[in-house]
Amino acid sequence: MTDFLYQLGNDITTVRVEKSGAGYVVTINGQVFHITATSKPGELALTINAGIGRTAYVASDGPRRWVAFDSQPFVLTVPQATKKAWHGRKGSHDSLEAQMPGLVRQVLVAEGDSVEQGQVLLVLEAMKMEMRVSAPHAGVVEKISVREGETVGRGQALVELAG
Repeated sequence: MTDFLYQLGNDITTVRVEKSGAGYVVTINGQVFHITATSKPGELALTINAGIGRTAYVASDGPRRWVAFDSQPFVLTVPQATKKAWHGRKGSHDSLEAQMPGLVRQVLVAEGDSVEQGQVLLVLEAMKMEMRVSAPHAGVVEKISVREGETVGRGQALVELAG
Protein backbone atom coordinates (compact mmCIF):
# COMPACT_ATOMS: atom_id res chain seq x y z
CA MET A 1 0.00 0.00 0.00
CA THR A 2 1.33 3.44 -0.95
CA ASP A 3 -0.09 6.85 -0.13
CA PHE A 4 0.55 9.79 -2.44
CA LEU A 5 -0.24 13.39 -1.49
CA TYR A 6 -1.20 15.88 -4.17
CA GLN A 7 -2.35 19.46 -4.05
CA LEU A 8 -4.95 20.70 -6.55
CA GLY A 9 -5.65 24.36 -5.98
CA ASN A 10 -5.93 24.83 -2.21
CA ASP A 11 -6.96 21.23 -1.52
CA ILE A 12 -4.55 18.48 -0.50
CA THR A 13 -5.72 14.97 -1.41
CA THR A 14 -4.38 11.60 -0.37
CA VAL A 15 -4.41 8.96 -3.09
CA ARG A 16 -3.98 5.47 -1.66
CA VAL A 17 -2.89 2.74 -4.08
CA GLU A 18 -3.01 -0.94 -3.11
CA LYS A 19 -2.07 -3.85 -5.36
CA SER A 20 -4.99 -6.25 -5.81
CA GLY A 21 -4.62 -9.26 -8.09
CA ALA A 22 -3.96 -8.03 -11.64
CA GLY A 23 -4.97 -4.48 -10.78
CA TYR A 24 -5.16 -1.91 -8.02
CA VAL A 25 -7.58 -0.57 -5.46
CA VAL A 26 -7.30 3.23 -5.53
CA THR A 27 -8.93 5.36 -2.82
CA ILE A 28 -9.36 9.10 -3.44
CA ASN A 29 -11.23 11.22 -0.88
CA GLY A 30 -12.97 8.12 0.46
CA GLN A 31 -14.09 6.90 -2.96
CA VAL A 32 -12.82 3.42 -3.84
CA PHE A 33 -12.00 2.47 -7.43
CA HIS A 34 -10.92 -0.93 -8.75
CA ILE A 35 -8.53 -0.23 -11.60
CA THR A 36 -6.51 -2.14 -14.13
CA ALA A 37 -4.01 -0.17 -16.16
CA THR A 38 -1.67 -0.52 -19.08
CA SER A 39 0.83 2.17 -19.78
CA LYS A 40 3.13 3.55 -22.38
CA PRO A 41 5.18 6.74 -22.00
CA GLY A 42 2.87 9.61 -21.12
CA GLU A 43 -0.33 7.58 -21.36
CA LEU A 44 -2.35 5.30 -19.06
CA ALA A 45 -5.18 3.15 -20.42
CA LEU A 46 -7.45 2.53 -17.43
CA THR A 47 -10.36 0.19 -16.83
CA ILE A 48 -12.28 1.43 -13.81
CA ASN A 49 -14.66 -0.72 -11.74
CA ALA A 50 -14.57 -3.56 -14.31
CA GLY A 51 -16.02 -1.74 -17.25
CA ILE A 52 -15.42 1.98 -17.60
CA GLY A 53 -12.55 2.59 -20.03
CA ARG A 54 -10.63 5.86 -19.79
CA THR A 55 -7.30 7.21 -21.00
CA ALA A 56 -5.20 9.56 -18.90
CA TYR A 57 -2.31 11.52 -20.37
CA VAL A 58 0.39 12.34 -17.85
CA ALA A 59 3.62 14.32 -17.60
CA SER A 60 5.72 15.51 -14.68
CA ASP A 61 8.27 18.17 -13.88
CA GLY A 62 9.74 18.00 -10.39
CA PRO A 63 6.87 18.30 -7.90
CA ARG A 64 4.23 19.04 -10.60
CA ARG A 65 2.11 16.44 -12.41
CA TRP A 66 0.02 17.29 -15.43
CA VAL A 67 -2.89 14.94 -15.98
CA ALA A 68 -5.44 15.18 -18.78
CA PHE A 69 -8.41 12.96 -17.99
CA ASP A 70 -11.57 12.98 -20.12
CA SER A 71 -10.18 16.06 -21.93
CA GLN A 72 -9.98 17.92 -18.59
CA PRO A 73 -6.46 19.09 -17.70
CA PHE A 74 -5.28 19.10 -14.07
CA VAL A 75 -2.05 20.36 -12.54
CA LEU A 76 -1.25 18.47 -9.34
CA THR A 77 1.58 19.48 -7.03
CA VAL A 78 3.39 17.35 -4.49
CA PRO A 79 3.13 19.45 -1.32
CA GLN A 80 6.42 20.37 0.37
CA ALA A 81 5.57 20.02 4.05
CA THR A 82 2.63 20.27 6.34
CA LYS A 83 2.50 22.33 9.43
CA LYS A 84 0.69 21.89 12.69
CA ALA A 85 -0.02 25.13 14.46
CA TRP A 86 -0.69 25.54 18.12
CA HIS A 87 -0.95 28.61 20.29
CA GLY A 88 1.02 28.77 23.50
CA ARG A 89 1.32 31.48 26.09
CA LYS A 90 4.02 33.34 24.17
CA GLY A 91 2.58 33.31 20.63
CA SER A 92 2.07 30.89 17.82
CA HIS A 93 4.29 28.00 16.80
CA ASP A 94 4.43 25.82 13.69
CA SER A 95 5.81 22.32 13.47
CA LEU A 96 6.69 21.53 9.88
CA GLU A 97 6.39 17.83 9.04
CA ALA A 98 7.53 15.61 6.16
CA GLN A 99 4.77 14.84 3.65
CA MET A 100 6.41 11.59 2.57
CA PRO A 101 9.40 9.46 3.46
CA GLY A 102 12.65 10.93 2.23
CA LEU A 103 16.25 11.86 2.85
CA VAL A 104 17.36 15.16 4.38
CA ARG A 105 19.79 16.59 1.81
CA GLN A 106 20.48 20.00 3.38
CA VAL A 107 19.63 21.86 6.57
CA LEU A 108 19.98 25.55 5.73
CA VAL A 109 19.21 27.12 9.14
CA ALA A 110 20.23 26.70 12.76
CA GLU A 111 18.23 26.87 15.98
CA GLY A 112 17.82 30.50 17.00
CA ASP A 113 18.00 31.83 13.42
CA SER A 114 15.49 34.48 12.37
CA VAL A 115 13.84 33.59 9.07
CA GLU A 116 11.61 35.34 6.57
CA GLN A 117 8.38 33.99 5.11
CA GLY A 118 9.23 31.73 2.16
CA GLN A 119 12.86 31.23 3.19
CA VAL A 120 14.04 27.67 2.51
CA LEU A 121 14.76 25.91 5.80
CA LEU A 122 15.82 22.50 4.53
CA VAL A 123 15.83 20.33 1.43
CA LEU A 124 14.39 16.80 1.30
CA GLU A 125 14.77 14.23 -1.45
CA ALA A 126 11.93 11.79 -2.03
CA MET A 127 11.17 9.62 -5.04
CA LYS A 128 14.03 11.28 -6.97
CA MET A 129 12.46 14.71 -6.37
CA GLU A 130 13.93 17.58 -4.42
CA MET A 131 11.49 19.28 -2.06
CA ARG A 132 12.26 22.60 -0.42
CA VAL A 133 10.67 23.10 2.98
CA SER A 134 10.04 26.82 3.41
CA ALA A 135 9.00 29.00 6.34
CA PRO A 136 5.22 29.62 6.25
CA HIS A 137 5.81 32.97 7.99
CA ALA A 138 8.60 35.07 9.44
CA GLY A 139 9.82 33.84 12.80
CA VAL A 140 12.59 32.19 14.80
CA VAL A 141 13.72 28.58 14.38
CA GLU A 142 13.04 27.00 17.78
CA LYS A 143 14.06 23.43 17.06
CA ILE A 144 15.53 21.40 14.23
CA SER A 145 14.51 17.76 14.62
CA VAL A 146 16.58 16.30 11.76
CA ARG A 147 20.11 16.42 10.38
CA GLU A 148 21.64 16.09 6.92
CA GLY A 149 21.80 12.51 5.66
CA GLU A 150 18.97 11.35 7.94
CA THR A 151 16.02 9.42 6.54
CA VAL A 152 12.63 10.77 7.64
CA GLY A 153 9.19 9.21 7.68
CA ARG A 154 5.89 10.69 6.60
CA GLY A 155 4.55 12.96 9.34
CA GLN A 156 7.92 13.24 11.11
CA ALA A 157 8.64 16.64 12.64
CA LEU A 158 11.33 18.57 10.77
CA VAL A 159 11.47 22.12 12.15
CA GLU A 160 9.61 24.09 14.82
CA LEU A 161 9.15 27.74 14.05
CA ALA A 162 7.92 30.41 16.48
CA GLY A 163 6.28 33.51 15.14
